[in-house]
Order: sequence, then C-alpha cells, then structure tokens
Amino acid sequence: MLNVYLAAAAALGQSALASAELSPAPWLVGRNTSYPSSANSSGIPPCDALREAGLGDRLLFAMDPDYEPQIETWYSENGRLRPYCIVLPQNTEEVSTALTALVNANDGAGDWHIAVRSGGHGYAGSNNIVNGVTIDLTMMNSTSYDQEANVAKIQPGGRWRDIYAELDKHGVTVTGGRDGDVGVGGFLLGGGNSFFSGRMGFGCDSVLNYEVVLVNGTIVNANNITNPDLWRALKGGGSNFGIVTRFDMEALPSRELYYELRFLSANYSDTVVDTVVDFTNQNQSFSDNALVTFYAHNTSVSPDIYIGLIYVNTQGDANAGTAFDKVKEVPAMFNETVVQSMAKAAAGSQVPGGTNNAGTTLTFRNDAEILRRAVELNSEWVEKLKQTINPDKLSTFFFFQPLPAYMAQVSHQRGGNMLGLDSVPYNAILWSCGAAVDPSEGEAAFAIAQAETSAFTAQIKELTRSLNGDMDFIYLNYADGSQDPLGSYGAANIQHMRDVAAAYDPTGVFQRRIPGGFKISRVA
Repeated sequence: MLNVYLAAAAALGQSALASAELSPAPWLVGRNTSYPSSANSSGIPPCDALREAGLGDRLLFAMDPDYEPQIETWYSENGRLRPYCIVLPQNTEEVSTALTALVNANDGAGDWHIAVRSGGHGYAGSNNIVNGVTIDLTMMNSTSYDQEANVAKIQPGGRWRDIYAELDKHGVTVTGGRDGDVGVGGFLLGGGNSFFSGRMGFGCDSVLNYEVVLVNGTIVNANNITNPDLWRALKGGGSNFGIVTRFDMEALPSRELYYELRFLSANYSDTVVDTVVDFTNQNQSFSDNALVTFYAHNTSVSPDIYIGLIYVNTQGDANAGTAFDKVKEVPAMFNETVVQSMAKAAAGSQVPGGTNNAGTTLTFRNDAEILRRAVELNSEWVEKLKQTINPDKLSTFFFFQPLPAYMAQVSHQRGGNMLGLDSVPYNAILWSCGAAVDPSEGEAAFAIAQAETSAFTAQIKELTRSLNGDMDFIYLNYADGSQDPLGSYGAANIQHMRDVAAAYDPTGVFQRRIPGGFKISRVA
C-alpha cells in the first residue's frame, strides 16, 4: 500500500493519473555477456550448478555490469539484497531446470538458500537473499488473451501496468493490482486486493488455473479439476508449494473507471471517519464502488498530517450515490477526477522506490470509535518518529480499507480460497500502516522507524481488543515478516495448506531451502 500512497502524493506535483512509459529497462532486453565456463569456476557451487545445467547466459554475478541495475529493480532499498548470483529464466522449462539444479547443488550442503522474485515489492527478505541465489522471474512477463475461453494468461514477472495495457487491446481487464509497478506473482499468491474486489473477490478468486513447477522439476497445472487441492491452496497460500509460472485468470470487460482523488486537511477527520464507516456498511448492491482512505505525513505535500481518499466506480458512474458523497461537501486541498481505463489508472499510480520501508497490518470491526481513536494514535506515532528522524526524510501512511462481510460469500462462489474470511463475522476495516525513510538517514534511523511502527501496531491491536473489535485476520500482502498471516486463516485452511505442502513438496524444500515469505511449517 505504500506505493498507492506515494503515487497519490505525487499528484500535487504532477497528475497521478498521467500515462507512464512502458518500455523495458535496457538491462532486461537480452545480453551477450560472457560468463565463466566450466573450466573457469566461479567458486560458488549453486551458481556453477546453474551454469552446468545450461543457464550460464541467464546468470548475473556481482562483477557483472548489469547486476546492480537489476538489484535496483527491487522497490525498497532494504529489499535490495545482494545474492551470490541472480538467475533470470525466460520460460517455464528454465525455471524447472534452475530449481532442480539449485536443490541438488553440492548435495544440498552449505549454509545458503534460494529466493524467488516476481515483482520485488514484498517485505525485505521475502523475495531476495544474501547468502544464496535468487530466481528472478522478471523476464517471464508476457500476457495473452484467449478470446474463446475468456481467459487472460499472465506470467508472474509482469507488472500490472503492462498487463492491463496488453489486455486493453482486446477490450478486457482482470481483477489485478491498483499500483502499476507491482508484480503479478506475489500479489495473486497473497490474495490480491483490487478495485474490482467488491464484485469479484480477491485477485486469487479469479485464477482459473495455475501452471506450477514443483520441487522435483515437474510442471503441472492446478485448477478445479486437475490438482484441485493445490489450486485452492495457492489462492492465498503464498510460497509454500511450488513456483507458479503462469496464472490463467477470468477476464472482465474493460470499462472506463470513474476515478477521483481528494486530499483534505486532517481537521475534517471526523467527516472522513463517518464516510469510511458508512461506505464499509453499504450492501452488496454497491460492490462496483471502491474506496481507499489514508492519513499521511509527507512534507513535500503538507507540513501537517493530511488525508487522502481514492474513490473508484468500476462502471464509470460518476453519480453512483455512495457514502463517499459526504466528503464532497468538505473543502479539498486537492481534487482530481477522471474517467479512464484500468490500464491508464495503473500506469499513473507508480513512483520510483528506493526508501527503507516498514509496514504492518491488522483487521478490526468497522466502528467509528475505533477509527477515531486509531487516528489519534497515528498522530502520536508520527510525532515520535519526527523526534528522531528528519521530517523531510520521512513519509508515513495509515490506511483504512473496507472489508465487508459479504466478501467471504463472493470467494465461496468462486471456488474458495485460503484467506479464511469466514472468520470475519461483520463488516471490517483492513488497516495498514508504514514508514518510508530516506537511506541518507542511516540504518539506525530506520531501525527506530521499524521499532516504533511495531509498537504502534501493538497499540492499535490493544485498542481494538479493548473495544471488542479485534479480529484474527492478517492480510498476507500487507504483513510484516514478524506477523503470522497464514496462522490467521483458520484451523481448516491451515491443515489444508499443511496437507498440500506435504503432498507436493514431501522433502520440505519450500519450507527449509526457500525461506522467504510466510511458511506453513512455522505456523503453530
């Protein structure tokens, strides 16, 4: 969610809805660089194993001039870890070759591990590694559309801006990410919150088939007929079962969205809270409407905390008559409205990364008193951060997003997923917060930001508990590595994921050798 906030903040300097160039970075276009031959070992057994498996021209080593530019494609500075080498497979068969070569390298000896990267927006260490090798799926970024089946076939290394742009040529779209720079793989494996989620559920609920490379190199499909247990486990179960090399998604007609962005003074917080509560309580007949509300500190926008609201009607209706109308009566610091495609919206919602980022998430009952007191705690948290971090080098975000109870029914109707939304018995708020610190502030400042953010999250949890509004659900895609989203999915789903992991990865490679991300083996 940090990306959504930063992109919105950028709107005061230039339109947040402007188009962006979609040309690939030069280091991702094919290379003719020579790499060590078998007679000139790198001295790194897993990297040599990849070369010996025929993937030498897919490798990047630290001495390669393209290595650092590729590292910089990870979004956050603290996510830009530097592995022994990076392997960039270009098709499913090469992923299979890479995985089996790494698993078998040196008979598994040594204290090194494997990471798998799609877009590179997860928390630090979830998709990259220091002591080991990163399988980077960036080159696997194609998108195609099967008109007869109405299925979009999407590779995991694609970015949503490019996927929407390609599908727009065919007059369709999918239930995908809102930020154009986010990658496919992590978004869909963690659930996938979308502007279309009110009607279509999470992004994973629209996945009809997964193409998966298993730990032994076997390539399988998982859908509601073939390997249905794996199909369901992958819908929110994260990186526990195999490497997904293609997502086949149900396509939707591409319609122009009504998209509105407003920045307000924090003086109008009571009106905003009432708007969020009323919007979340709307019934399913309003499912074509989406609202993202955030409180932010960013001195390039305002010296004070300000409020941002992004409202979208996915049918392009500017007069849908929702609870959002209430904030239209409040004076805005900035307001922009446009009717445009999802492709253009995503292309305009992206900004360069490069900060040290920390963020967490919780879910709680949709209650005005909880939201108001959470806003007060947010102000205290920001002031604490500003005492030790240069305010001009610090950005904070604090999100309220509706999570209506009917979302569980939508998911069930589409085959079910792992998120366990049945445990959300009433309309809820999906809350997230985070801090972005300029690297020039140093590691000590970022450590303070991480500690204060964790303490702030604990305060929010205690607040919701004291008002009988706390809930177990932790949304994986917004979670910090210290949290336990899989453990919040309910006993039945936890057991299902354990059973599927044992069946498809009996030696536990994805639990032990590929440690990044949330692992079912670590759930108590």
